[in-house]
Formats: sequence, C-alpha cells, structure tokens
Amino acid sequence: MQPEFIALRGENVDETAAVRRVVDALRDGKLVVLPTETVYGLAALASNAAAVERLIAAKGRPAGRPRALAISGVDVLERFAPSVPTLAKRLARRLWPGPLTLVLDASDSTSELARLPETSKKAILPEGKAGFRVPRNAFVLKVLETLNEPIVLTSANLSGEPPATSAADAKVGLDDRPDLIVDDGVAAFGEPSSVVEIVKTGKVGDGDEQGTAKMLREGAISAEKLRDFSAKVVLFVCTGNTCRSPMAEAIAKKEVAARLGIDAQTPDELDAKLQERGIWIASAGVAAADFSPASANAKTVVREDFGASLDRHAAQSVSPSLVRVADLILTMGRSHRAALLAEFPDAAERCELLRPDGGDVADPFGGSVEVYRRCAREIAAAVRERLPEIM
Repeated sequence: MQPEFIALRGENVDETAAVRRVVDALRDGKLVVLPTETVYGLAALASNAAAVERLIAAKGRPAGRPRALAISGVDVLERFAPSVPTLAKRLARRLWPGPLTLVLDASDSTSELARLPETSKKAILPEGKAGFRVPRNAFVLKVLETLNEPIVLTSANLSGEPPATSAADAKVGLDDRPDLIVDDGVAAFGEPSSVVEIVKTGKVGDGDEQGTAKMLREGAISAEKLRDFSAKVVLFVCTGNTCRSPMAEAIAKKEVAARLGIDAQTPDELDAKLQERGIWIASAGVAAADFSPASANAKTVVREDFGASLDRHAAQSVSPSLVRVADLILTMGRSHRAALLAEFPDAAERCELLRPDGGDVADPFGGSVEVYRRCAREIAAAVRERLPEIM
C-alpha cells in the first residue's frame, strides 16, 4: 500500500489536525517519515515493539547498534538517562533543539527506558546506551510534546544509501515501507546530525557527574565547533555592567590564569589561552546601556591592583542567549539574582550570589578610587573562594 502524505506547506493547512494524525499513527504502530532540520527521518514509537521491529526491517540496518531516540527537550532527558553528566547537560542546553545526537548511558534501572518491551530494549539499547536528540522542527516538537514519550528516529533511507533531504527522496528511498510521510519542504542542513558520546568519568567530590566527549560521527556540527560548545561559561552580573561585574570578570580571568599557569601579555591573548583550556568568562548587567565603557575608577583599580585592563570593555545586557550558554551565573547582589530568575526561572540551579556567605557586593558607583578599591578586594576574595566552581 502506498504511504499517505501530509503536506505542511500551502494554503489551509490544519497543523493541529496533522499533529493528531501523526500521533495517532505512531500510537497505532505505524511507521512515519518526519521532517527535521538535518535530513528526513523514519519514526516509530519506542514503546511499540512491533513498530520498532518494522522500522529495523525497513531500514535494513545491522542489529547491535544503538538507535537514536527523539525527545521533546532537555527538560525530559533525565527521565530516560538518569545522572546525566554535566557536559551532556551543557551541550544539550546550548545545541537543542538542533543537529546533535548525544549518546548516553541509559542502563540505570530508574530510566523510563527500562520499562520498554524487551524486544524494543534489545534494539534500542544493545549496550545500555542510547542516542538522544531534539529535532529543530516545530511540527515534530509538537508531536513529541503530545506523545510525551520518545520515538525511534533514524534517517529515512535504506542503510548505506544517501540520506533523504525531502519527502520525495524518502518516498523514493523507502518506497511503500512507511505508512505516512509528512512533507515540510527541503531539510535546512541536508546532512545528518553529529553524534557525540558522553563517557562518564565520575563525580568531583559530592558534585555533578563529569564526562568527556567522543565524536562518533561528524555531521552538521564540526569537531571544532563541538570543542567551542563544550567550554565552561561563567557569567558575572551586576546592574549596569560598568563597575562590579567587569571588575569581577577581569579579576576572575587573572585568578584562573594564575591557577592554570597561563602567562599572557594582552587581554586578547589571555582570553584565547583560557578558551583553549575550555573556560570562557564574561560579564553583563540586568539594566545595562549597551556598549558603555567601564567606569574610570574601575579601570584604575583593575590596572593598578590586578595588572589587568578594562580599556576595551563594552557593557552588555543580560540576554536569553547569554543565560542559555552560561554554566555558572554569579550575581553581585540578591536583587540581580531575583531579576534574572524572574525572567529566566530555568536558570535557578546555575545562578548564585558571588559572595558565598549570601551577602551583597555594594555598588561603588559614584565613589572614590578607594571605594572602588575596597569593592574590588571584596570581589577578589569571593572569586578566590569560588575558584573550584569557576574552574
């Protein structure tokens, strides 16, 4: 039987009805071709063993290899892969939805995947590992949110053949194997997602699970870009990003460099060497006038007391992109943390006061050089206490 087509582009498209049609088809054990930003994928509901077996047969891919699972977002990842390493969370937060498949240990008995039928588990988790991705396609995300469970998603082509970048390609490549094909035009990237395995390396003290990244397949994200996205980002926040947070940024860079034995002659060289070590340090303000320079007294104190420079500093406002990429956000005061969390509640676990004792760093704005000097010393003491977290 020829597959049914659903076109998402054109006039009078009822997307809600299309989502319901796809959800019902998947729940009924049907195979569905879905669009993503990389290539078109062939999907089956992971909890339906018969559908998973049909997908494997349709794909013609050898057994014994992990299957990719599409999920609705990073917020549900730990339902399926408990104890997600910090690095995996970082990459997922920065790159999902997007062309990244993360291969993670999903063998824990508390994983929802443990409740899958045995035949599905053997196909999806042959070694206790599964690949997870969140496609950057609004329609597919609505399907996943409605299902509230993962789907097996593999490229819509026979094993060894070129991937399908359109619904027509998928029809030619798979013939009548799918039951339903969703057409959303040509895939944006036209190449598969990058597949990265995160290998657990243990916990640091009582902290989070650590891990290292291993590129299994270089696709839409290059190995070089993966290194950039893997870096730890620390963000200092005050009000205007002209006094306290720029001083904290400059002081933190010098302290980290000293701890790592980094010697740099210029701010640009220091930034480059820190980034080579996987650490990015920045600052912003909750009410900043973008591109404003650092205050004159902040420049003086940082130069004279810490051998650093704020001459090229340009203030920036806290933005959604900055908050999304930041692994640790250190605010100068409680009001800054409150303002951040009012707008970005998901950042609560990553946002703390700079002072470990929970006190505020007083604003030196309008004060003398000595006022700024006392403020900088207070910041430096707090940064030194925070160095294990910063690094």
